[in-house]
Amino acid sequence: MAPYVLDDTRKGQHNKEKARREENKRIDKNLEKERRIYLRTKRLLVLGADESGKRTIVNQMRYLHVKCTQEEKTHYMLISKQKFFETRCQQDGIFYHIFNVRGQRKESMRKWLQYFSDVTAIIFVVDSSSYDMVSREDNETNRLHESLNLFSTIWNYRWLLDIPVFLFLNKQDLLAEKVLAGKSKIEDYFPEFAHYTTHQKSEPGEDLRVTKAKHFIVEEFLKITTASGGERICLFHFTCAVDTESILRGLRRV
Repeated sequence: MAPYVLDDTRKGQHNKEKARREENKRIDKNLEKERRIYLRTKRLLVLGADESGKRTIVNQMRYLHVKCTQEEKTHYMLISKQKFFETRCQQDGIFYHIFNVRGQRKESMRKWLQYFSDVTAIIFVVDSSSYDMVSREDNETNRLHESLNLFSTIWNYRWLLDIPVFLFLNKQDLLAEKVLAGKSKIEDYFPEFAHYTTHQKSEPGEDLRVTKAKHFIVEEFLKITTASGGERICLFHFTCAVDTESILRGLRRV
């Protein structure tokens, strides 16, 4: 009987070894699949001051991928007790993970920015029409100044120094309305605008006053990027969050 017992033992060991090899192959296959998906994934962190239009832009991104599977999850960062939303979608073989953090204030951002140090790109949204408005947090801070300070914090944050930034100069429709109405002048809030000139050409049908205003605002942000030197990428795009085509043109550059 002993030989038979020995054969059964060897057979059992052989089956276990075969099962182990098959399990390793399955794990390796899944890891390779996840690696390929990771390489085809664009992880986009959407940042910007409150009421800049971040949420609307994320919703537009979802709309642009409406034919694809979409998923939105709510997460909490335990250390900073910060709430953020993750939207996942896919189009043309590219996976998108879009992160939008609720309540972005300069004072609190340093606690949670490091959680997103592996994103593919940052989309920073600016309310271009906010030059004459104040923050609802303290009813005192100029909103555009707040946005500039926030952008400076993000641009110079050590965990994000290698990540390209895409500036979405949002609410261009509201900016044009204010400029053309002439009731609220940019130079009253940014005195340097009175002496500002631009060599940029106007868009078809665009008033020169609007062209001057929007390029002044974007150059205020670009001053921050050039002050730090280096070769880091920062591209800008003029958007209107409710205009799907303007968002699509911006996303094509990301």
